[in-house]
Formats: sequence, structure tokens, C-alpha cells
Amino acid sequence: MKRTVLALALTAAAFSAQASDLDYSYVEGAYSKLDVGPGNLDGFSIDGSLKFNDSFYGFAGYQKNDQSGISLDEYNVGAGFRKAINDKTDWVSELSYIRDSGNIANSLIKADDNGYRIATGVRSMVSDKFELNGKVNYTDAGDFGDGFGVGIGGVYHVNDSFGITAGYDYADRSGSDLNGWNVGARFSF
Repeated sequence: MKRTVLALALTAAAFSAQASDLDYSYVEGAYSKLDVGPGNLDGFSIDGSLKFNDSFYGFAGYQKNDQSGISLDEYNVGAGFRKAINDKTDWVSELSYIRDSGNIANSLIKADDNGYRIATGVRSMVSDKFELNGKVNYTDAGDFGDGFGVGIGGVYHVNDSFGITAGYDYADRSGSDLNGWNVGARFSF
């Protein structure tokens, strides 16, 4: 009898840990600012995510920042794995392909390179309306450098479909510090 009760309790715990209140199917757009040492670049980003099942999701994004004829662009596409820690918090791990490009206007200086990023962290609904997330990552983007980074963000869910987003990202790319900020909107479906 004790074994049956224990088995039922473990089964119930396993199934309850499979679902969280977090949404993995959305599109979002944001205003972004990127500090690349000698100056700040303004821009925008467009990101999306699509839930495949209770454990896996795909994502893609594009970010463009420019100022005074200097532009930096990054494309990414990848897949992620999520595991519920409890009904409000997920542990996530992601692997993505990235393509970085840079250009200085009125110049022959242009650069493009491919690479990858691996990231892990948590997403958590800290209240009924507010989500916090944080990840650490490692990026290798060829000529655009490699190194570790961290990102933190939040989403205020106005309703089930619409949210307001904000975030900060830091990356050390081969000894160069990159600091990025963004604020935007999310549509969940």
C-alpha cells in the first residue's frame, strides 16, 4: 500500500511538473540600444518563438543597430528545451545558429560571419502578470569574437495576448564589452 501511494504521488508530481503558466508561442518587437565601447547604436529587434510540445520550442530573431553610418546586424535561429521546476518556473536550455554582420557606410569595410550560441537559464511568473527571465550564454561568432554573456528581462502581461517587455544583455566578445538594452511589446498566441 505504501508503495502504491508513493508511486501515485511521484507520478502526480512528474505530471504536474510538466506544465507551467509560461507561454512559448509569441512574436515581439522592441526598440534597442547597443553600447559598443566608443559609441551607442540605436535600433530594433524582432523575435519569435513557437512551442512544438511540452518540452521543445523553436525561436528566431533579427536585431539591427546603427548610428552615424555604422551598423551591426544579428540573425539567429535555434531550438530550446524547457523543464518545469514548478508550475510558475521553467529551466530552459537553447542552442542557436547566429549570423553577425557589420558595415561602415561610405567605406569598403564590411564583415559577415557565422557562429553559434548556447544558453541556459530560468523563466518564472513571479506574479499573475509579471514574468522574469535570466540566462547565461556562450557565443562563438568567428570574426565577431567569442565569449560569455548574461541576459535578464521581464514581461508585464497586460492580458493573455499582449505584454510589455524590457531587457538587458551583456556580452564579452574576445575582450570587447557589449551592453544592450531593449523595450518592446509581445503578442502571444
